[in-house]
Amino acid sequence: MTTTSYDPAFITPSIKALLRKKNRLMRSGQVEKAGALAKRIGRCIGKQNEHRLKRDDGTTDAKDMWDAARHVTGRKDEAVEIDGINAETLNCHYASISTDPHYESPSAKQSVSPASTTYVTT
Repeated sequence: MTTTSYDPAFITPSIKALLRKKNRLMRSGQVEKAGALAKRIGRCIGKQNEHRLKRDDGTTDAKDMWDAARHVTGRKDEAVEIDGINAETLNCHYASISTDPHYESPSAKQSVSPASTTYVTT
């Protein structure tokens, strides 16, 4: 079994062979065996990803983990700049749509005691 550049990084030749076996089982109607094999494939992929994301000393590096996630999803680590839009213009925009210039605070209910109530303390 060979892997190509089109295969994700977590696909090893053994995992690819298991996937093909699972597909044969599904096509032949052996769904229970295919389900059991799918769980085994999931564990193998998890171990492969864990192995890829750990350093030599056994710790996980967050930067490497995000790089691997970007690699799997195909997203680039590039910021997109739009002319005329920056943090200040976004803050002004959201402040303007979140503020009601005609807001009036509601009047107090009849059941609310007035603010000038004095309390007895001991």
